Amino acid sequence: MNYKLGEICEIRSGYSGNQLTLKDGLKVSRIETISGHKVNMERAGYVAPFESSGNYRLQIGDILFSNINSVEYIGNTAFIDKDYNLYHGMNLLRLIPNKEVVMPFYLYLVLNTNRLLNHFKTVCNKAVSQASINQTELGKTIVRIPDLMNQKRICELFQTLYTKLEAERYFISLLQNQKQHLLRQMFI
Repeated sequence: MNYKLGEICEIRSGYSGNQLTLKDGLKVSRIETISGHKVNMERAGYVAPFESSGNYRLQIGDILFSNINSVEYIGNTAFIDKDYNLYHGMNLLRLIPNKEVVMPFYLYLVLNTNRLLNHFKTVCNKAVSQASINQTELGKTIVRIPDLMNQKRICELFQTLYTKLEAERYFISLLQNQKQHLLRQMFI
């Protein structure tokens, strides 16, 4: 069934308070916090604690969406797959899926299809050095969502693929470390 994105998830702006220069306070997401479609906690910012901070704490199943960036990175996403103790900061939108209609991981997969990534690049407002897509425009995006049973099957398949891919990456890193160790041993 086709839905507008705004019908199946809440789209929120992040906290726009001043960031601290010291690594102290609440960890907050920034554009660079999402890279390679994952959360990179090394690139989080920090803000002083504030009264309504609980409203900005990211929950498992939330999706961060890059809505202000270079055209190339508009639509970059990260799935909140665990509790990072991270708060939603500026220059990223937070998508909170309605779990009665769409599985959060399924929506994350849909947002990363070539069709939607190309769509975001065409509907964004382009400026000299940046592009942006506002919440209203993003909310109008049409997405095809199957029933929950089929979503579950698709998510399970992709989870299996991602798990295998991570295991292969780990194995390759072990082989690379072993190669480096052997090279050092040979030339001592």
